[in-house]
Amino acid sequence: LTDGALGDDALADPLLETEALGVEWLRCGGKRLRPFVTVAAWALGRHGLDALAADADPQAMLGEPARALAVAIEALHKASLIHDDIADGDEFRYGRPTLHVSHGVGRAVNVGDWLVGLGYRLISAQADAIGAERVTAILARLASAQLTLSRGQGAELAWIGREGGGLRPVDALQIGALKTAPAFEVALFAGLCAADAEFNDALIRRFSTYLGEAYQVLNDLEDWQSDASNKVALGRDVLTGRPTILRAFATEAGRWDRLAEAAEATDPDRAVRAVRALYEDCGAFERARALVNGLRERCLVLAGDTRPEALGELLRFLTRTVLRERSTPRTGS
Repeated sequence: LTDGALGDDALADPLLETEALGVEWLRCGGKRLRPFVTVAAWALGRHGLDALAADADPQAMLGEPARALAVAIEALHKASLIHDDIADGDEFRYGRPTLHVSHGVGRAVNVGDWLVGLGYRLISAQADAIGAERVTAILARLASAQLTLSRGQGAELAWIGREGGGLRPVDALQIGALKTAPAFEVALFAGLCAADAEFNDALIRRFSTYLGEAYQVLNDLEDWQSDASNKVALGRDVLTGRPTILRAFATEAGRWDRLAEAAEATDPDRAVRAVRALYEDCGAFERARALVNGLRERCLVLAGDTRPEALGELLRFLTRTVLRERSTPRTGS
């Protein structure tokens, strides 16, 4: 990953601190879904259904280019999380203080920028191994994904604190798709393109859009499930005013005035309890879960239409794994 070895005291050396923090952040926490998508797409693209055999040797199937691409995808994802945490004012991630809380905003922004550079360098270094044309295609898709993600984050920030109840479910879904789908799409594309695999690009884009929309709705639901191990504040989206699908459903049900009144309570716990009761009363939680189920089914239908068969199996696995609801919002206080 780096130009030189990082010792235990690297954080104490100003010349090594950025690199040390970047590598530490890259290694810690997270589900690793996106790099997994890349290496799985590579393996299935190169070896077909043999990659799914019980006696398959994953290590033997993964060459150095696949490993480098996977690390690049994770580096770019982790960079986006650092920047998003700053923009959203989040204080904890992975059960520890966010980087801007522990080291300051300026240094956190710089570490995020370093991880972006690392990601692009790792990919460009694979030109000899997989061909300059494929590297160019992957870099172009990554650049497009980064622009789209930034548009989504910008749209979300523009909605925060916006007066009036104009947020529609389609707006919340579009923001979620812009923020989430590009990372899944480019992770799939990078692995398949590098492996010179056969795939329908339009289908991959559509699948990633449904997956990203559903994943964001699940995140909105899980915001209402306490997670002491990760120090997540229950219902934090109410306090930040993010444009979630739950807020959109409540607005559509004519509850905007009550929602705004509840969210403005001086006691944060009281505000969260009031909004929870409102969401339950208007069926926002149920509608969100139904939406996830519908989007999950769309993903599975597309997976069934995907050829070659090995790629369809991968899309089915991703749908089951990524869109598995880990918890349901608790009722009551």
